Amino acid sequence: MLYEGATQAVQDAIAAHRCGDILARGNAVTKAVQILGELRFSLRRDVAPQYCDTLSGLYGYLQRRLIQAHAEKSEGMLQEALRLIQILLEGWIGAMQNLEAPNPAVAKDGDVTSVSEPSVPASSRYSSTTTVEKEASNRSWQF
Repeated sequence: MLYEGATQAVQDAIAAHRCGDILARGNAVTKAVQILGELRFSLRRDVAPQYCDTLSGLYGYLQRRLIQAHAEKSEGMLQEALRLIQILLEGWIGAMQNLEAPNPAVAKDGDVTSVSEPSVPASSRYSSTTTVEKEASNRSWQF
């Protein structure tokens, strides 16, 4: 899995940074940047353009951040990239688990039943700031 490979590469870069091994840190950063490039290249914009644009921007940010971390010898930047990649990995694992779970909308005889909408707190329905805008303001990678 590419997210796992990127996570491992960044962890290797952090370990090399702590040991003072510049070459190993550079190789690990390069590997992580290449994996993120592959993830970016594999996005299918024709299927979900909004998600692809968001992920592409995040992958680009991570690539720039990793290169900057290596150039500036910053463990903090490497840690930030690691946290973001781990969040992506957790999201991917959760999505795969959802796909594997039985669909409650389909009855045993194959009939599709209605599924109620998830409940939304009343305060968020009428709020002038949407949940997406609130989440976007908390992202450290968004410009």
